[in-house]
Amino acid sequence: MCTSTHTKTERQVLPTNVKPTHYDLTLQPNLKTFVFEGQVHIKLDVSQDTNTITLNTRDIKIHSAILSSEGLKTEIKQPATDIAYDDKKDLAILKFKEPLPANSKATLFISFQGELNDQMAGFYRSSYKDSKGDTHYLATTQFESTDARRAFPCWDEPSLKATFDISLIVPSHLVALSNMDVISEQPYVKTEETRGKTQGKIEAMTGGKIEGDIKGKTQGKTQGKTEGNTQGKTEGNTQGKTQGKTEGQTESTTLKKVKYSTTPLMSTYLLAFVIGPFEHIESFTSGEHNGRPIRSRVYALPGSVEQGRHALDVCTAALEYFAKVFGEPYPLPKIDMVAIPDFEAGAMENWGLITYRTVALLYDEKSSSIAFKKSTAYTVCHELAHQWFGNLVTMEWWEHLWLNEGFATWVGWLAVDNIFPDWDVWTSFVNEDMPRAFTLDALRSSHPIEVAVNDPSEIHQIFDAISYYKGASVIRMLSSWLGEETFLAGVRLYISRHKLGNASTNDLWKALSDEAKVDVSNFMTLWTRRIGYPVLNVKHENKNTIKVTQSRYLSTGDLTKEEDNTVWWVPLGVLTPEKIESETLIEKSQTFTVPANNLFKLNAGQTGVYRVNYPIEHIRILGEEIKKGKKGLLANTADRVGLLADAGNLCVSGEQSTAAFLELAQAFLNEDNYFVWSQLSAHFGNILSVWYEQPEDVRNGIKSLRRSLFAPVAHRLGWEFAPTDDYLTNILRVLAISNAGRSKDTKTISEAKKRFWQFVEGSTEAIHPNLRGSVFNIVLSAAEDEDEEEKVWEEILKIYRDDTIPTDQRLIALNALGSMKSKTLIQRYLDMSIDEKQVRGQDSLYVYRSLSGNIYARDLLWKYFTTHYDVLHSKFAKSLSLFGAAVRSSVGNFASFKRISEIEAFFADKDTKEYARSLEQALEGVKVNAKWVERDQKAVADWVHKNAKKFE
Repeated sequence: MCTSTHTKTERQVLPTNVKPTHYDLTLQPNLKTFVFEGQVHIKLDVSQDTNTITLNTRDIKIHSAILSSEGLKTEIKQPATDIAYDDKKDLAILKFKEPLPANSKATLFISFQGELNDQMAGFYRSSYKDSKGDTHYLATTQFESTDARRAFPCWDEPSLKATFDISLIVPSHLVALSNMDVISEQPYVKTEETRGKTQGKIEAMTGGKIEGDIKGKTQGKTQGKTEGNTQGKTEGNTQGKTQGKTEGQTESTTLKKVKYSTTPLMSTYLLAFVIGPFEHIESFTSGEHNGRPIRSRVYALPGSVEQGRHALDVCTAALEYFAKVFGEPYPLPKIDMVAIPDFEAGAMENWGLITYRTVALLYDEKSSSIAFKKSTAYTVCHELAHQWFGNLVTMEWWEHLWLNEGFATWVGWLAVDNIFPDWDVWTSFVNEDMPRAFTLDALRSSHPIEVAVNDPSEIHQIFDAISYYKGASVIRMLSSWLGEETFLAGVRLYISRHKLGNASTNDLWKALSDEAKVDVSNFMTLWTRRIGYPVLNVKHENKNTIKVTQSRYLSTGDLTKEEDNTVWWVPLGVLTPEKIESETLIEKSQTFTVPANNLFKLNAGQTGVYRVNYPIEHIRILGEEIKKGKKGLLANTADRVGLLADAGNLCVSGEQSTAAFLELAQAFLNEDNYFVWSQLSAHFGNILSVWYEQPEDVRNGIKSLRRSLFAPVAHRLGWEFAPTDDYLTNILRVLAISNAGRSKDTKTISEAKKRFWQFVEGSTEAIHPNLRGSVFNIVLSAAEDEDEEEKVWEEILKIYRDDTIPTDQRLIALNALGSMKSKTLIQRYLDMSIDEKQVRGQDSLYVYRSLSGNIYARDLLWKYFTTHYDVLHSKFAKSLSLFGAAVRSSVGNFASFKRISEIEAFFADKDTKEYARSLEQALEGVKVNAKWVERDQKAVADWVHKNAKKFE
């Protein structure tokens, strides 16, 4: 297995002899042959004498490259004498006879051809079915991080910003979108069509003089000559003969050419175009903070666009909120949001044209689960935040990715909190987002927030919980310490200084320091450039003094002295009954004063990025405070969630015991808040997952404790959703029923089965959309024999295949299909995952994640992965983040050292460079599990045998 240890000086970047300032790009995709033709005029600033131009391309055939310059000795335009490719580095090297002089300007014209691939990268095709069930295709883009080069030859680095004029030649009946607004749309007349390589004459483009042969290598064997207009402005006139595939066909009445306004200065990865039969809904912002109303639209395939209403409402509110928060109006004339059927990520913040997975944008108020209402709102706000933080001001290089993603995560939730204050999103952040960061960063195979990125193959591997959630957690910690208004004032200064340009982490620290009058970088650099985070060990020195010692937290529990070399700046926030004391830990160990009655908790509100390890006596004191509810010290929900999170994870590393956690869990019997129950659910699920090979009586004892806690809540809240129920009550109902059912609560299982068969027989109201995923899982996992299991599974499969229901409901069904025990059904499910006709490539991960969480399926999933490795690797060859996720699902939930050896042996002869981080982290996760079970299995078994009968 390989990992990269390059230094910054080894970045794979383009030569600096020329720099692009403007692209005039025309593309013509063919949605039947999946080939696109393109022409681009690129204006260049020349900084060094040169006769060689190197730029990025991948899977592009360059027909011709012609250079003109004011600095040439004659006025001729010279074609490239050689076009060579470096496929490993995604480069095209163009050589010309006459060199360009330094400090001059030049224009490079390139004619080229590419493929509308099916890999969700670059300029690609996405399939959909019409009302008759026939398959059709649309064209869309995904350029981040380095895939603009798949659509056109370009300087594909974030700091090489330029302006863009885009023109798209498309079938007349389709909608064509790009980053900017449309300035013209005209019929496109193309009277001459020739199949094969270009046969035109180059004289029309070169002024009648040819300065050398075009000698393409590999893909570039274009010996033909090209006829055309050097300015690319043939609005309906006869254009040169091309390498089209439409032999003998005239398309003058079926095509149109759509031209868009010039973009602001922007990076190539933010460019976008979408072509398809879309419908749209439209609204305008109030204009209160933008100075004008901003036209906002949601585009979706026919029949589904009204499901974009929720996203549109969030969009118009968030655009005004961000203009206020950032002190800068939204800079483009419009914002479009488009639902794409095939999409690798959740969404992409292309400037002015945000693309989404369908499930991340469309929400049906009547038929979708409420969980998706929140996720849709957040995703919209996250992507809109990027329009300023990432697009207007862009990271200078990929090691500063966290500036984009960490900040957009934090400020995205800030906007959601402003729009939906009753959702308590910051407690949600503590409950869901921070644990994602903590779990990954507790591994040796984690990485700093700022991580050196040298090779394009490494970039996709850092779009992870560190860049997003640790980045956001660190920003939240800093914002809390400085004060939110001071922090945002510093952000406004940062944007003002760097708009339309590029910036680094240090630029943000400088702006915040100038505003706060304190050297922010002095203590924040440790958080962004060092791996990991601390656990604070608390020791009572006397009745009102504690000693706090920090060390790096590792979930393996085997920290060495050499690894414990960071002393973090840690804001403590000491919670007492009277107030919150603002203390700061800046040394390895320090003493602090606390109340004599020992009523205190560190990390008030869980704003700090660290764990706290209290003595067991203090945990018991806090456990009693939990029982007091809102009258106790831990009245703030985030503090109760944080205490649980720390206790649950410190038992994984061995710094507390799992038996002690099971004891603590009983203190929450009268808890009424969703987020606390959610945290309990997560830890019970984790214990049962890791203990999957332990004796059944031990596992059943843990389930009995879980049942004793969750079943009363499920019975109290019931199955019906009243209009007066608030958001948190509704999601608590779902959580409680799910946990009660999975813990073998007979009343819950019986009701779930009754409602499931009523639902299947046509009574859609029998199961509320919020509960369908829970019910499907309960009924399938509680099947009494293989016949019942197969019948249930087939019915859920029918639901998944029903194209008439909202996407989120279909994906809920797809995920639930993984709850079976039958080896035959597991095999069918796995076979579905590699059949694009049954499961879209992007959705296959629902299959792998579901089976990874199923203790009866893990072995079969791993066996399937190993026997189908080449198939899976080929399937995700251009979407390697998806392959990395498949690796994690197939590997990460085992819990034995023997399995580690087996996994390492399998990958020993594989080139793992492009998914090395995912594999390392998954393997280390198995080691964590194995050490945890080895350490605590006896203590847990003893605890269960002693206490289980109390919970029956």
